[in-house]
Amino acid sequence: MYNNSRGFTLIELIIVIIILGVLSVTAVPKFININTDARITTLETLEGAMRSASSMVNLKARIENKTDCSTDPTVEVEGEDIRLRCGYPCPHPKGIGSIVNADGFTFVGGNCGGVLGNINVRLDSAPDPDKCRITYAAARGVNQPPSYVTTTTGC
Repeated sequence: MYNNSRGFTLIELIIVIIILGVLSVTAVPKFININTDARITTLETLEGAMRSASSMVNLKARIENKTDCSTDPTVEVEGEDIRLRCGYPCPHPKGIGSIVNADGFTFVGGNCGGVLGNINVRLDSAPDPDKCRITYAAARGVNQPPSYVTTTTGC
């Protein structure tokens, strides 16, 4: 009996390997960017949480009449004193750092005195945490909320 089964030729196998190689080269960068996109989204989510928390603290400060920019009063939120600057949380771990859940982030710098204070909130898991951060700057006046600058070049 004659068996008429044939396998693949060497040329066919090489072509399939080349096609798989080209497909993997185009797909791998997309998977690598997923990590970067996830870190950027995490940073943007924290910025949104900071904005919301800052607005809520400001409402409480207005109710308690603690919006004077010449002093740095405090308001109590969930049993913790939050230091204020013009009625908004000051850029300090005892200010904005006390009202947001920032696991995986590090607060660097910050002060509550003076109009120009700011604090950097760095994402710990970033390849370069100093370039994957949010800079929270103090309120400049009662009706001038804090500013936020998100840097994502090192995420």
